[in-house]
Amino acid sequence: MAIKKVGLGGFGVSLTATEHEAGLHLSVEGPFWQRVMRRMNGRNRYSSVPDPAHAAPAGGGGVEAAALVERINSHTWYHTFDFGNGVRTPGAFDYRETLPQYRLPERFDGKRVLDVATYDGFWAFEFEKRGAREVLALDLEGPAKLDWPPKYRAATAEQMAPLRYGKGFAIAKEQLGSSVQRVVCDVYDLTPEKFGTFDVVHSGDLLPHLSNPVKALQNMARVCTEYALISDVYFPDLDHQGTRPLMEYRGGLEGPTWWRIGFNALGAMILDAGFSRIELLSKFPYGYRDRPGRWHHAVFKAFK
Repeated sequence: MAIKKVGLGGFGVSLTATEHEAGLHLSVEGPFWQRVMRRMNGRNRYSSVPDPAHAAPAGGGGVEAAALVERINSHTWYHTFDFGNGVRTPGAFDYRETLPQYRLPERFDGKRVLDVATYDGFWAFEFEKRGAREVLALDLEGPAKLDWPPKYRAATAEQMAPLRYGKGFAIAKEQLGSSVQRVVCDVYDLTPEKFGTFDVVHSGDLLPHLSNPVKALQNMARVCTEYALISDVYFPDLDHQGTRPLMEYRGGLEGPTWWRIGFNALGAMILDAGFSRIELLSKFPYGYRDRPGRWHHAVFKAFK
């Protein structure tokens, strides 16, 4: 075991390196960096330790289920999956009950679908379940590639470089018997030349965490041929001046979170990215698994 401590912006960051399939373990000192690292790892920010996976009931899976639970508990989950035999991942977000609010088509038969910022892959696997002929799940290589302000990216580069995303996706793909392909690419680098075009493009809970959300939306529009499904958090207090599209700059330090986006601004950004029209599918309370009504959420369908 190797332990290294560095000073960063008045906070101590300690790095503990152990050999395991996911890379390195990070621990941090100070409340700010604890929040940052929990967000980077997809952890529920309101729990200091993620809940363990729900184990199989007695006689409901035996040794095989117990081994799966052990694998699940070696990863910090963003998405909640039910793998059967009483085994459920302890994701920070559980979309199973709110899924009807997204008003997805019942079937995606014949569609080629792109899921942007897939993380553990809940939406990618859902599109496949609904009949999509091909699904690509776009994600970053690891937290070092997150859209951080330059000074924080530089200060944490050594600590974050070995960390990789994709472990939860791999477990879920195996358990679901999926053929979804995970591809490593930043949304800023998304082009038709890299992956071709898609009938449907999906993005959820991404835009506030990008320094340039308009650029990301423009790239999504470039690879989209039919429509995009865009869902994200919005802040009604920013819509106090009629229909003016207002946003609040946050600086990329919380999570990273660069923006608080008003509902008017969210719709305007999507439309202006290169879509011909947008349709509001739904608005509903949204949040972490243990705080489901924390934020306001909107789902848009953007037509090419």
